[in-house]
Amino acid sequence: MSDQISPLRLSLRALRAFTATVDHGSISAAAQALNVAPSAVSALLDQVEGEFGATLLIRSRARGVVATAEGRRMANRFRRLLEDYAEIIEDGHEIAKGMQGTLRVGYYAPVAPAFLPSVLKPLMQANPGLRLDLRETDNDTAQESLLAGGLDVILFAGQDIRAGIETHSLLDLPPYVLVPAAHPLAAQDRTTLQEVATYPLIELNRPLARPYVARLFADQNLTPQVIAQANTTEMVRSLVGADLGLAILAMRPRTQTSYAGDTLRALPLDPDLPRLHLLSGKIPGQNRRLVSAFIDALHGWAQSASALEFSVR
Repeated sequence: MSDQISPLRLSLRALRAFTATVDHGSISAAAQALNVAPSAVSALLDQVEGEFGATLLIRSRARGVVATAEGRRMANRFRRLLEDYAEIIEDGHEIAKGMQGTLRVGYYAPVAPAFLPSVLKPLMQANPGLRLDLRETDNDTAQESLLAGGLDVILFAGQDIRAGIETHSLLDLPPYVLVPAAHPLAAQDRTTLQEVATYPLIELNRPLARPYVARLFADQNLTPQVIAQANTTEMVRSLVGADLGLAILAMRPRTQTSYAGDTLRALPLDPDLPRLHLLSGKIPGQNRRLVSAFIDALHGWAQSASALEFSVR
């Protein structure tokens, strides 16, 4: 078998002409979009069909140009090749000038402010042209925005994952109970849902968190005494710190105090309880150097000892 690379028999101009014609449905419209003469487009189309020895386009005065099924399939493959080529050129330019542009990250992770800055800081320092757009959102909106092209990367809880999103596991998070430092349970090494059910509960009222905690109790035929709801983790922590009730959460920040300055304690629950999984998500094939660098840094952090501090075991 020869180690020589086969010559490129079709030029990028031919691929662009073919996909433009399929997209626009006529040679004249494709020529206008590519800013070339219609005769040049027609010649490039002949090259493509001649290379494969097949009719890929049906041309008529009444209907313009219509792609056959095989023509549409080839146009899709050409389009991916052109996109890959554009990304290679973009990456090559970024090597010389560093990573620039805006990295758009959506997250459904209430304590993301505790770790995202440290993950992003080296990227920002190494690439002065880099800008950040960080958005806290819910699980569904994060995925919708990623699929719609409004975000580059998302951090979200691994439930109800939408088709078309490539995910990687970051953290495996068992539930824990948050108690005031002076609470009777604070003297224990761990506790149970049965014990928690005997005390008032502060509920984190977020689309994923609330049904998750409700299911934990329902699976053990327990009914929690919910006395308050709050839609931010810090408000939940402050209410617990004020000794109004306990809370069940999955991810803890590094601090043991609330916004109000009250000391808190996190107690493990039964390790066999269902867990939440923090994932990263991106669109498959999205290989922007900036996105890849951020995901690599994020996954490196997830494998570090500091990431373990965010779960209670």
